[in-house]
Amino acid sequence: MSVIEKLAVISDTVTKLMNFVVSDESVKPDFDEYITALSAKNADRSRMQALIIPYIFERRLTKDKKTILNLYEEKNSDLSKEEKEILEALSKSFSSVFEVRRVMSSGFELYNLINEKMYKILSLVKMNNFRGITPGQFAMCRIFPMKNEYYLLEVSNVISSINKEEVYKFAIAKIIEKPEDAYEENPKKFEQIETIVKNFGNKFIECFNADEIITTNVYADNLINMFNTYCDEGIMPEKDEIEANIKQVENNRYFTVSDFKNSYSNFMEKSLEGFSSHSSTYDIGIIYDKELGLFVLPFYQTFCKIYEAQDYKSVQGYKDCVKSFLENDKVNANIIRRVASKYPNFTDRTNEILQTSYTLDELLNYYKSDSVEKKIFSSASVLYASKIFEQMMTTVAEKEENKPKEGIDYSHVGRNDKCPCGSGKKYKNCCMPKE
Repeated sequence: MSVIEKLAVISDTVTKLMNFVVSDESVKPDFDEYITALSAKNADRSRMQALIIPYIFERRLTKDKKTILNLYEEKNSDLSKEEKEILEALSKSFSSVFEVRRVMSSGFELYNLINEKMYKILSLVKMNNFRGITPGQFAMCRIFPMKNEYYLLEVSNVISSINKEEVYKFAIAKIIEKPEDAYEENPKKFEQIETIVKNFGNKFIECFNADEIITTNVYADNLINMFNTYCDEGIMPEKDEIEANIKQVENNRYFTVSDFKNSYSNFMEKSLEGFSSHSSTYDIGIIYDKELGLFVLPFYQTFCKIYEAQDYKSVQGYKDCVKSFLENDKVNANIIRRVASKYPNFTDRTNEILQTSYTLDELLNYYKSDSVEKKIFSSASVLYASKIFEQMMTTVAEKEENKPKEGIDYSHVGRNDKCPCGSGKKYKNCCMPKE
């Protein structure tokens, strides 16, 4: 099969998948509900295509959580060998944030900000469709590998190099949302994170003499900062200092915390504010998993209390708490196994609460299939190894350092005078606003 023929078969397969979504009786109702929720019921063709691509590759249906690709293959038993190979390749597609390094006659050279890897991408359509995309810009793309080559499925957005900081924020938010994207395509990055997890695990035990700490959101930031300081500078916190920041909530209960509702646009600011800035008080578990790294889990103690209490119904919000821990992708299968190993009644009580009849393995396969099937490091561990996160934090620190201090009169300070904030630097190198 020639390159042109291959591209034609891939494009034809993608088109058939789109038609399948809007016509199949078992898929169409869910897709209609999906676009209605996005207020896109009457969207034009280009907008609809922008919605249907992520739907095809990210949506799971039926009790067995089958993908659209699975359902399409099941209902089309006469697929050719080439079409089946393409479906297999498409199942490995992924979206990411790329910097455009080079525009070629048949595609692009793109640098993936998330997994720090270069890609040579072939376009399925004529390159004049991407007129206006130039080196230095950033593109939100979905690509897929097939026989040692990568193909471009879609470009959902193109952002100017002027907005680099906003792109970095978006990339970091994507890493937090799905940390495995930072290393699945990059074995060297995987090895780097694995080493960091092992080394920091030893340091966590040295620092706190335990692999699990329970406190409240008011004090969690202090403990995390102590650990970071020990890792970065080797300064061991005093035992009294640690104990002063380990507090218990008066009453374990589960409730909705509005402060968790961050968007890609404000998550960096919200994250820097920390847990202590939240208006409500709740329990937090700071847990170091020796295989996957550091997890900071709100309501972890409340979750444990549901299995510890003689009457689990005495724990306010118990059902929502169980569902939250099972349905939240940020809670790894290893965390559930940890709790299950503590409480022999875990499976029976969970089944009683949810009115199900799973074994522990069945429960994990249903709710935590991704982290059962593959190794997913904690987002905190992945961020520590991320170049983009390091660059972003450096930028934030420089902005804070250069921000004028409140309560100081700068009106009569010359650019070469000593800064009145007391840093010892010249005003132009310190608090003077940068252009």
